[in-house]
Amino acid sequence: MDDLDTLRQAQLLLGQYGFEAEQEAVAKAIRIISATARRLGVAAAEPRVRMGAETQGDRLRRLRERVGLTRAEIADLCGVVMSTVRAHENGRNDIPFEAAQAYAKALGTTTSMILNGYE
Repeated sequence: MDDLDTLRQAQLLLGQYGFEAEQEAVAKAIRIISATARRLGVAAAEPRVRMGAETQGDRLRRLRERVGLTRAEIADLCGVVMSTVRAHENGRNDIPFEAAQAYAKALGTTTSMILNGYE
């Protein structure tokens, strides 16, 4: 588990226990760190997929296909454009917490399942 995974878990727990302001602060920190890493090329140098591990995008695609939705349909349900769903599924962009919440609601699962792979 890396530092961003730890921050994402903290973000989920803060939300579960009703600490919305703190949850948003952690979400902002994650966005800033991710954007800075991409600008510096740090994220590109590290492997995005761990051996044998399912990525967030893999899970999103699997769960979407399981319920029989197209990318266009889930994009419409979640209020995003289809290219955003495609980028999330292909691992080009990390899935932000707010998007994971929308995907989870549309797919009948939890935000934790989308982001971390467990309920």
